[in-house]
Amino acid sequence: MDLLDTTIVNVGIPSIQRELGTSYASIQWIVAGYALTFALFLITGGRLGDIFGYKKIFLIGIGGFALSSALCGFSASSEMLIASRLLQGCAPH
Repeated sequence: MDLLDTTIVNVGIPSIQRELGTSYASIQWIVAGYALTFALFLITGGRLGDIFGYKKIFLIGIGGFALSSALCGFSASSEMLIASRLLQGCAPH
């Protein structure tokens, strides 16, 4: 899911720049911010799965990922898109 999401964003970069008028620094945050928060919360998500059950945490993670993906789709500015991507990386999937 991580690779698929990163590929989708990389393909969409020209459209994001055109529609939102983002700078190159913002594009870097959009791409790398997700990977950063994903890496930060990866072990935490695994530990939460140990404590509360893998299925429950997986379903919460998929729900959080879907919700934050919707926020990414509805973003009206590059700042909102960056925040949504950071939130998306926090979802334990």
